[in-house]
Amino acid sequence: MCNAHDDQPPATAMVAPNTVATSRGWSRRRFLGAVAAGAGVAAVGLSPLGRGLVEAAGPKSVALNGPGAALQTADRLSLVSPAPSAVPAGKLIFPLDPASDCYVLDNFGDSRGSRLHEGVDIMGSRDQPVFAVASGILVQRYTDTGTAGWGWTLYDPDAERQYKYFHLSEDPNGLEEGDRVELGDTIGFVGNSGTYGVDNFHLHFEVRLGESWPTQPVDPLPLLHVDTEVCGISDPLRA
Repeated sequence: MCNAHDDQPPATAMVAPNTVATSRGWSRRRFLGAVAAGAGVAAVGLSPLGRGLVEAAGPKSVALNGPGAALQTADRLSLVSPAPSAVPAGKLIFPLDPASDCYVLDNFGDSRGSRLHEGVDIMGSRDQPVFAVASGILVQRYTDTGTAGWGWTLYDPDAERQYKYFHLSEDPNGLEEGDRVELGDTIGFVGNSGTYGVDNFHLHFEVRLGESWPTQPVDPLPLLHVDTEVCGISDPLRA
């Protein structure tokens, strides 16, 4: 599971975005359209939206029955990646490209000693791309100085929401604080930074309301569009 993030610093003030090309995530989708006309789809890789997305409102709950249950392998389907318009209004794209061991812990509000867990943990998926779930500005870069590890805070000024990504690998994918990214851009890769387990590869993902600290955390899982045929979802874990 994810460690507590008691030492995460306040979000930095908004800074002017740089005009950089950050189309790594969506470029593959654009390329997919071209490939469908003549080249092999296998050369494209996976879409930032995952495979055949299904709303988290009706997940297949999977009980955690043992120490290794959080890393159990979910069944996978070879589905055609949907167009961005397939994600319902008000839903967020899944924040990473799931691997075969993808497993979502429904642990928003779980006890972390003196505080409650303020996000959800998406287990497994080592080195898989992590995506911007909205267009916005990268306002804070976490630099492996605490339990958050490497990570980002993405701010969406239209929705006045912050999205936090913790435990990434060190590679920032060529991005810097102040860069503007678009929905689906690759902003990092799943790692295990800031955790105590050598093989504890997962993404800690938060949704927060407001622009500046203190912000209000909300449960990300009902907002996410989750492919439950690829990613298992645990029973609720609460304090």
